[in-house]
Amino acid sequence: MTLKNYKVFLFLVAILLPMGMYAQVETVKDSVQNHLVIPDRDLKEDILKTASEKFTSNDFPGSWPMFGTDLRMKIGGYLKVDALYDFDGTTDKSQFLMSTIPVEGEPDYGNEGYLYFIARETRINVDIRRFAEDKIPLQLFIEGDFWSDGNQFRLRHAYVTAGDFIIGQTWTTLSFLQSMAFMIDFAAGDALAGGRSVQIRYQKQVSDKIMIAAGLEYQGFLGIENPNDFEGQANLQLPLLALRMDYKWKTGILWTGASFAQLRWDGGSTGPSDQTLQWEVIVAGRQYIGKNNYVCFNFNYGDAYGENIIAFAGSQANAVLNTEGKLDPILAKSALVGFMHRWAPGLESNFNYAYGWLDAPNSRAPYALKRGGVGHVNLVYHFDKNFSIGAEYMWGAQRTANDALGRAGRLQTMAKFAF
Repeated sequence: MTLKNYKVFLFLVAILLPMGMYAQVETVKDSVQNHLVIPDRDLKEDILKTASEKFTSNDFPGSWPMFGTDLRMKIGGYLKVDALYDFDGTTDKSQFLMSTIPVEGEPDYGNEGYLYFIARETRINVDIRRFAEDKIPLQLFIEGDFWSDGNQFRLRHAYVTAGDFIIGQTWTTLSFLQSMAFMIDFAAGDALAGGRSVQIRYQKQVSDKIMIAAGLEYQGFLGIENPNDFEGQANLQLPLLALRMDYKWKTGILWTGASFAQLRWDGGSTGPSDQTLQWEVIVAGRQYIGKNNYVCFNFNYGDAYGENIIAFAGSQANAVLNTEGKLDPILAKSALVGFMHRWAPGLESNFNYAYGWLDAPNSRAPYALKRGGVGHVNLVYHFDKNFSIGAEYMWGAQRTANDALGRAGRLQTMAKFAF
């Protein structure tokens, strides 16, 4: 698909999506239930559903009526306190990212270990839903946490679902969170593609087993490295287009998806200007084995899209502006595998290992992340649906563009009260 054809296609999608939204009139009887058998406690985040999927009944546990309206409200979230010990002085005290592991030749290499306590993953949300037989189902969801400098409140999600449409800031269309096992570490899967963005998404359960989705999303990380200090900046003219299909069976799910976007450098009146096509494909899944085990995986591959992989976000991993002022796209690949075993009611262990690669050109900065892997293994005990504790060991390594290597390990414990 050329950039010209991509622009035409986006224009048509932008026209057709809103037309479909105004044309639909959903009722509770039209809704399709989610047939995937996954215990709620296995998921760190809820599976994002449209309003038409959620409102199969008036059952909304923990909610109360907003008197004088057909709306109900619920306040939720959790308080989480973590104590950790880092053995090798990684530069991010709050989350274990491969890009923050010091490598040979850097000033931080050889750092001593440290102790750190945090509570800023704590989050709170407001969930408002409308139940009415003769109206389109609606939901408003706002959530924030304190994951910022100075523990300031930070917006995570702010979206409305109307029928089969999702509008606002939430997980991207290709964020397959259920393709990893539970982690105590906030980073939660270096090689996972995704994140959160402002978007408009159409998501439809077309049968008991198949769901399709299409979204137009804002790209927060453009990720163009400019080693020659050319005038100009990375800029957006078009949103990212994401396409997705889920296939479910009684004990598992397979996700497939692809996205396309324009990557552009705007040199203004004095600098160079260029653009290239960004694309990615993702295959992911989860399979239960009996009642006490599951395996999961996530594989993604694409060009000029490294910033969409959590490990590479913010590292200018999409492309390099070469000496001729042209964009050299960076091929990116990542893989994640996970496993969960429940030892006894309430007691479980989770294992995850993620690895990512960047096929970067020689013009890349010498200490830019080139490839690396991170593993997590934990033991978690759920006293009940509200309170849990756990301990997790994590280890990782990164190799930079100049072939420098760094390794690190960390131990983290938690106590969590969810409501």
